[in-house]
Amino acid sequence: MKQRVLSAVVALPIVIAGIYFGGIYLYLLAGTAACIGIFEFNRAFGYKDKKLLLGMTMIAAIVYILCFYFEYRDIAKTVIGFVLMTELAAYVLLYPKIELRHVFINIVGFLYIPYMLMHILLIREGLAHGKVLVWLVLLIAFSSDTFAYFSGVTLGKHKLAPILSPKKTIEGAVGGIAGSILICLLYGVFLEWKEFFVLPKEAYFSLAALGFLGSLFSQVGDLVGSAIKRETGIKDFGNLIPGHGGILDRLDSILFVAPFVYYFMLLLYRWN
Repeated sequence: MKQRVLSAVVALPIVIAGIYFGGIYLYLLAGTAACIGIFEFNRAFGYKDKKLLLGMTMIAAIVYILCFYFEYRDIAKTVIGFVLMTELAAYVLLYPKIELRHVFINIVGFLYIPYMLMHILLIREGLAHGKVLVWLVLLIAFSSDTFAYFSGVTLGKHKLAPILSPKKTIEGAVGGIAGSILICLLYGVFLEWKEFFVLPKEAYFSLAALGFLGSLFSQVGDLVGSAIKRETGIKDFGNLIPGHGGILDRLDSILFVAPFVYYFMLLLYRWN
């Protein structure tokens, strides 16, 4: 526990500063996290020695993020297709040293990590009031995880996904949802108190819906991470963050919450 706390004390200020200041700091943070995440993902499947595909996927992730930084979003859309074509070309040219499953893992890794992670930057830099809305991603992911843990420890009796994650319970999942809704509503109150917004009553229904659905996505993301670790026979994706595991161990929920928050907000903007 002491190690986990010390790691959080070091890591959290870096993440918070990157999100708060935005711009190049957030893009550098995202690019670093994406590259480390891709490495951890490949290592989990035992493919870290496939340096060509690993390097190609990391370079594609950096190019993808840079396209958004320089506001070339149309070009960014082509990066995914380019990754597929170039890695399939490497598969054909180097077969049987590179197998199709190696290519699939890298494509999935690209979609799972940099593509999903990019939605944090889209919220922060692309949406109206993004500087305020982006914190909802972290609040939903962390509150859902925290409330689920304590609800499961104190009330948990019925297993949620015994094969994937034996410690998770239905009671914990419900507690995570309740906690996420509560934190989203309190965040709305905080924003009004700080006079960022004057929120109508309808906005609190939206925040409650965001907390409810966001928690579901967060818990699915957590289970996806558990499923990958179960399938590959590893306990953690890495040991970069002592007491917490690797980057992907911390990002699994966020990777699912960020796209949800982004598209939820886009729908709200369109309806209003």
